[in-house]
Amino acid sequence: MKIKILILLTFFLFSTINQKAKSDYSIAKNKIETQQKAIKANYLKASAQEKKALLQSTKQVITKNLTSTIIPFWYGTKWSFDGYTAIPKQGEIACGYFVSTTLSHAGFKLNRYKLAQKDPKKEAELLQINGVIEVLEKSPSELKKHFIATKKDGLYFVGLDFHVGYLLKENNEVFFIHSNYINHEGVKKESITESKAFVSKKYYIVAITENEKLVEKWILNETILTN
Repeated sequence: MKIKILILLTFFLFSTINQKAKSDYSIAKNKIETQQKAIKANYLKASAQEKKALLQSTKQVITKNLTSTIIPFWYGTKWSFDGYTAIPKQGEIACGYFVSTTLSHAGFKLNRYKLAQKDPKKEAELLQINGVIEVLEKSPSELKKHFIATKKDGLYFVGLDFHVGYLLKENNEVFFIHSNYINHEGVKKESITESKAFVSKKYYIVAITENEKLVEKWILNETILTN
């Protein structure tokens, strides 16, 4: 009897925690949507000089929304090749769906299904909008040195041979944020030099923070093509 009661209490607590997490995530997404609408309204009536300044400040807004608000909810969500859950820690999430879903929930207007189903290079090209993607053939340690020497702090998309995720450069460190397929571990943040999944002949790099065309798409709520 005591065991049954304990099981029921555990189930109740787990359900309560899950419901609260879902509620908190919905609140976070709603706040981003409200923020996005306010920025768009200001941008549309701004002068050319004001638009430049607003574009610069919005880069940091988007980066913070992703790295500090949206993505942390997903840590611990398990990986599956066929995973496409839209709810953190419920169900499973493949690497492509992790990227497309978090971008969508952070306010980018895109088809998360179509983007996730593209190969890594094509996904990079779509996020680059009209520019040329950066293709690197380096070891993880060489890539880290390259990033520290040449890149601004911020968030980047990275496509590998058979995997995708984010790169986050901050404080002279470069982190790989991804849904880790190894042992179905799922969403995590780790140093690129320590990640067993960060192995590829080529790396397809696209800035998110410093991608002004992409940032302007977010501000104006314009669709990112995924065809």
